Amino acid sequence: MSSTLHFRIDDETKRLAMQAAEEVKFSLTELMRQRVVELADGDRRYQSHEHDICLERQITQAFERHDSDHGEYISHEEVTSHMDKLRERAQNGKL
Repeated sequence: MSSTLHFRIDDETKRLAMQAAEEVKFSLTELMRQRVVELADGDRRYQSHEHDICLERQITQAFERHDSDHGEYISHEEVTSHMDKLRERAQNGKL
C-alpha cells in the first residue's frame, strides 16, 4: 500500500531543493521520498528503543517486588484451577 503526500513550500525553497536534488542525480520526488523514509526509520528505531526501555523497567520492577517479598505467589495447580473456574463461568455466560 502506498500513500501520496502533498505539501506547500515557497517557490525559492522549491527551486533550491530541485537544484540540490539535481546535484546528487535525483529528482526532487525521489529525494523527498528518501528523506521521508529516513525520518520514519529513525522514528521506528526510537520507538523500538523506548519499548525496550519500558520492558526493562517492568522486568526490574517485577524482580524488585520479588526480592522485597511484596509479591503474592500461587502454585501452578492453583492457577490452573482458577482458570478452569473462570472458563466454566465464561462458557455459561456468567463472567
